Parts: sequence; C-alpha cells; structure tokens
Amino acid sequence: MTPPENNGCNPSHSAATEQAIPMTSRRFGSWEVLISRRVLSRPDLANRYDTVSGKWARTARRFRLNAVYCKPLLASHVVTDLMQVDPKARVLDCGVGTGSLSIALDSLMKGPIEFHAIDTSTEMLVQAKSAMQRAGLELHLQQADVMSLPYRDQSFDAVMAAHVLEHLPDPQRALAEMVRVLKPGGVVFLCVTRRSLFGALVQLLWRTWAITEKEGIAWLSASHLVEVGYQPVRLGSAGFASTAFWARRPH
Repeated sequence: MTPPENNGCNPSHSAATEQAIPMTSRRFGSWEVLISRRVLSRPDLANRYDTVSGKWARTARRFRLNAVYCKPLLASHVVTDLMQVDPKARVLDCGVGTGSLSIALDSLMKGPIEFHAIDTSTEMLVQAKSAMQRAGLELHLQQADVMSLPYRDQSFDAVMAAHVLEHLPDPQRALAEMVRVLKPGGVVFLCVTRRSLFGALVQLLWRTWAITEKEGIAWLSASHLVEVGYQPVRLGSAGFASTAFWARRPH
C-alpha cells in the first residue's frame, strides 16, 4: 500500500514542547521548577531498540506478556468484534516489538485474522517475525514510523500499540494516525507505562511520558473516539506498572 498524500495530522504540542518530555516539577510558593529531558531523535530511538531487541525478547518472556495482555484484550471486547468480521479481520500492531500483543490477541481468536505490524527497529522486526511465525500468525511486517503510517484511510478493523506512545515526542499525533487507518466502528487498543516506581525507572532510562489514567482518557477523547475504557495491567513483580486503554471510532 502507498501512504496517503495528506494524513490529516495536526501536532497537539508546540515545536518547543515536542523537543522535551517533562520528568518532574515542584512548586515553591509562586515559583515552579520543571525538569524535562530532550527526546531521542527517531534514528537514535531506532538504534536503541535495535540494541535491546534481544534483551526485550527475554523481558517479554519474563513478564509473560503473551498472557498478560489477554485479560485487557478481553475486557475491551475487541476479540468479539473481530470474530464478527467476515471473511477475515485485519489488525495493525504499531511498534510490534517482539510481537507479544499480536500473539496474545491471536490466542483468543477462534477464526482467521490477518496481522499487519510495523516497527522503526529492524532488529525488533526480526524478533517479531520469529516469534509470530512460531505462534502460527498470518503476518505482514514492514519497517515504518507510527507518526506516518504507510496505509490508506480506514484500512483496519483494529489498531493496537503496546508501550509505544509514551516513547514518542508527540503521542497524540501518533494516535491520530492510528485512528486515521481505523475503520468506523473499529477499536483502538493501547497499553502504556503508568506512573509508578517501575514507571519512573522506565521514564528515566527511556525519556518517556508518565501517563495517568486521566491523561490517557483525555488523549482518546481528543481523538474523537467513544466508549473509552481502561484497566490496570499487572506485570509480575513490577506490579501494576501499565494501563490498557481502548476506545472505538464512531460509525
């Protein structure tokens, strides 16, 4: 597929805001001190993903992500929605990593499903291809950026991303792209790192956004999605370190 000429995305932050992610702030009377870090460039982020791809595969096994994602996927009703698509549902996994989210969804399905997945990291795609093929998924992988998806409008019955948006300089712009390629009535499913001790460590190491449930709901609502829901996600010894969000594109 070829990318659209105009993806219709309008960045929600100013250029200055896009260059830095707030880490912490403190208020002293009328004074407020804000500490922020400059975001990683897209090439730098891809290089870091390449470097940790093997380690991330081990991390996914350690936290049993293939199983962990099942509970929120069922709560979102995306599984029942996709099983009603005839003849075959099409799903896009943005920032596929090692494929855990797609593998989890496929394990819950009772019919065929066509998976498309992108990642900015070539090494992550190698990991994803190996894991997803072992799981028997019908997959189509390509290197691409969630900020500019190489698919036409309304191409997919569901669009997903696990621990991706919080790494981006403008998460709402990426979310707008995900909504653009989603069919009316389709579901967006997200899993993001939440504010916690584990989340603070991730934010320190990766310069990510720290996303509260209120902020996640606001992002989805600002993208004109409806039926917004969420559920905390337990990652083993890290506790409730993530939050799953889901919402539907109106018909």
